[in-house]
Amino acid sequence: MRLALFLAGRLIRRRGTALLRTSAAAALAAVALGVAALVVVLALMSGYSSALRAGILAGGGHLVALYPGGVGAGETAEARARLAAVSGVTGVDDVVYLPGMLFPRDSQVAQVVTVKAAGALPAFAAFAPWDGRGPLPVAVGAGLARRLAAAQGDVLSLQIVAGGGLPRSLPVVVARVYHTGFAEVDERWALATLDGLRARAGGVPSNGIEVWLADPDRAEALRDEVEQACRGRALVASWQQNNRNLFAALRWQTLSLAVVLSLVLGVGAFEVASALVVLITEKRREIGILLALGGQPRLLRTTLMLAGGGLGVVGVLGGVLLGVAIAALLTALGIPRFPPDIAAIYMVDRIPLHVLPVHLLAVVALGILEVLLASLLPAHRAASRDPVEVLRWV
Repeated sequence: MRLALFLAGRLIRRRGTALLRTSAAAALAAVALGVAALVVVLALMSGYSSALRAGILAGGGHLVALYPGGVGAGETAEARARLAAVSGVTGVDDVVYLPGMLFPRDSQVAQVVTVKAAGALPAFAAFAPWDGRGPLPVAVGAGLARRLAAAQGDVLSLQIVAGGGLPRSLPVVVARVYHTGFAEVDERWALATLDGLRARAGGVPSNGIEVWLADPDRAEALRDEVEQACRGRALVASWQQNNRNLFAALRWQTLSLAVVLSLVLGVGAFEVASALVVLITEKRREIGILLALGGQPRLLRTTLMLAGGGLGVVGVLGGVLLGVAIAALLTALGIPRFPPDIAAIYMVDRIPLHVLPVHLLAVVALGILEVLLASLLPAHRAASRDPVEVLRWV
């Protein structure tokens, strides 16, 4: 038995021929490249989801209570007080969403925008307080400013419809040009303070309340409680509810890409099986001696599985390191970055690559499993040889 174990060790450790080394190197490279591709794609999809989430949360509250017919200032003040008492709520604010059109100076080419007016603007769009004189200050996204050929300090004309009346035009000045990286906000929104819009336009009723939470992921769980605090008069929507289809599509796309690339990884795993076949062919004399001396088929099968598995594990770990390095390099270089027309489709102008530990564990487990399954067939066939046939190898 000791002699059999010794020969089994020799089977793995003994230097092979050039063909064997070439086959092993090809298998190693195939597994590593398949694993690296899977790591990079999962990091890309994870980063895309994170970028969309960050942009959506930056654009507004985690929950929005909309009053379809408008509501008085007294009722919104009472609703804000009740909402502030809800556990997990960190901030509430009146908000008004209005359809509008922005006209650049000396031009009739307008841009359709969503005018958001709130008591306090987000940090990326904040500007100096308005003294009530001159045009109404607004913040516009970089994409909208580009299409309007407008810069900070330029005076534009804003046309809005508020309170069910006729469209009203008022002069506005670009007080800030912001860039969030979220195309929906950067390309379509114009932001103003609610007090300033009311002072300039007049008759702008409150039609919503934004609610911010300590944990944005609890927005859906707190939706009913927020609706009760609004006495059932408001339509309450969470950021998850408004974007459910988007994130569901992302999950399915991630799963589909993972399945496709796992098949690519399977090709690399069968390269390991091919290398194992070469190993069996090159070492047929040693295998024959091992079995002729009483070596058990189970021992031979285990030895060959360890040989294929060891080669595969090295390839998998090398592929993980390569994939992480590629993801880090692409993130440092700011790749991928989209031009404005493409960013409007993908909703972000840049996708960072986020490598998640859970994804790495899943890739390592999948890679090792595929390599072991691919190694099983040649190992089983070699161990199942008839002893008489084996003696011809010696």
